[in-house]
Amino acid sequence: MKAGKRAGLAALMLVFMVFITGCGRKAPESIDKIRLGVETSVLSSPVWIAENKGYFQIEGLDVEIKDFGSGKTALRTMLDDGNLDIVTVAQTPVMFTGFKRNDFAIIAIMTYSDNDVKVVGRKDQGIANSLDLKGKTIGVTKGSTGHSFLSFFLTHNGLDISDVEILDMEATELAHALAERKVNAIATWEPHILDAKELLGERAILFESKDIFREDWYLVANKDFIKKHPQAIERLLRSIVGSEEFIIKNREKSIDIVAGRLKTDRTLIDKCWDDFEFKLVLDQSTIINLEDSARWSISNKLTDAEKVPNYLDFIYVDALKAVKPMAVTIPGK
Repeated sequence: MKAGKRAGLAALMLVFMVFITGCGRKAPESIDKIRLGVETSVLSSPVWIAENKGYFQIEGLDVEIKDFGSGKTALRTMLDDGNLDIVTVAQTPVMFTGFKRNDFAIIAIMTYSDNDVKVVGRKDQGIANSLDLKGKTIGVTKGSTGHSFLSFFLTHNGLDISDVEILDMEATELAHALAERKVNAIATWEPHILDAKELLGERAILFESKDIFREDWYLVANKDFIKKHPQAIERLLRSIVGSEEFIIKNREKSIDIVAGRLKTDRTLIDKCWDDFEFKLVLDQSTIINLEDSARWSISNKLTDAEKVPNYLDFIYVDALKAVKPMAVTIPGK
């Protein structure tokens, strides 16, 4: 095939790819590189689907994904090592980090859930209800959403964080720690909760987070990267919009993709899938949840800070406004 014909065929293929996404946009004229740190959890499903379906490439992005066991570790790596541009992370690590520095910003909530974070205890170690957690050793990832949820959960049930002993470990270690009796209970998120239930079987007792706690799953970027590459941020969010649309139309295929990427039993993902809302937003609850977490941290003396930061300074709305204007509902932004 002659060079001219090959070039023409490549151009036609690119046009076709853009057309089948239903976007109707022109093909990107340049390629942007993004180094993306992603926690290997169900919360990150829109990223896994964009990766699988080629949405990043369609938007003209070269996305290098690095997997992490927790968003907390991903955020710390981005800010301390400087080898990542954007990460996925929940509100608690963002809140703690915001007491010390402000060189990062939330560009969108990608996923949220009021039932992702849970407590699992062992019935055979005397845990039949929430009050039985008093005096028990509970495994958590300190400084994570599991840590803050545990405190809110205990308060909701008439206990205090000081009533339990905390054992700090990575989220990926918690299910096995519970199965091996290193702890009496764990507070963490999916799929680690499902893993723990599978390991314990009838010995497990589950305490959910409905009506207690909303977990927000952010895309957080280095402010220097935002300043230098605003168009890349927009392209990334358009890729995630493509994932949203795919999830709405293809529940079963979406679960297949995520289960394969996480190397997790598909039935486990299916059981918790409907607990998640995969939708790009920046709403007033974004601010409220961060402020509530900050007050919790201050009151429990988990930080030396005495004042809640102004979290409006930690939110970048321009990219989401450009991609999905109605999703930004924060007053003053």
